[in-house]
Amino acid sequence: MRKPLDTSNQPYPVEVVRHDRVFDGHLKVDELHLRHGLFRGGMSGLISREVVGRGDAVCVVPYDPRRDEVVLAEQFRTSALLNGDRAWMTEVVAGLIEEGESLEDVARREMKEESGLDPVGPLIFINTVYATPGFCSERYHLFCAPVDASLAGGLHGLANEHEEIRVFALPFAEAFARWEAGEIPNPPASFSLLWLALHRDKLRRSWADPRGLRP
Repeated sequence: MRKPLDTSNQPYPVEVVRHDRVFDGHLKVDELHLRHGLFRGGMSGLISREVVGRGDAVCVVPYDPRRDEVVLAEQFRTSALLNGDRAWMTEVVAGLIEEGESLEDVARREMKEESGLDPVGPLIFINTVYATPGFCSERYHLFCAPVDASLAGGLHGLANEHEEIRVFALPFAEAFARWEAGEIPNPPASFSLLWLALHRDKLRRSWADPRGLRP
């Protein structure tokens, strides 16, 4: 039996009858037996749900407003292979939060590890979204970072984690067209490209030349 969950901040009552950690590896799996309040009033019947977790992630879309280019990464993903889809997936920079790190610390570390780039100005927080809230507790904390995209390219990642990440820059219009064509089915990349579609004109006006943003 685990420490009782705090449900005091919920808009409707939740009664947790049992909460167990049923798998405790790189991924964590919790099993909850509970009842919850209903919109029509009263409580649901007793339900059982498994929740997968591995901690939150920080995702960064590097963007060069001077060149109007986004920096993307491509790497192998087993889950896509299992579905019979293209296993080399186009993504933005992303990594898990380690103990004691701030979100911006993770963003800057992962940019260096996965793209070889450093932001040339302040990071912009986009939003926090759940990965797959039906069964997974992981959240994505999304940022946009100004960069000089002319420096982007090559292979990156940590050898001890067997990473091989191909980094490349694309004009925003081409990247967005690839997303519209279904060629970038990665959620953080999708959210980031949609956010850029709404905000890039303002970014281009305010950032002008990313090299001029350096402290």
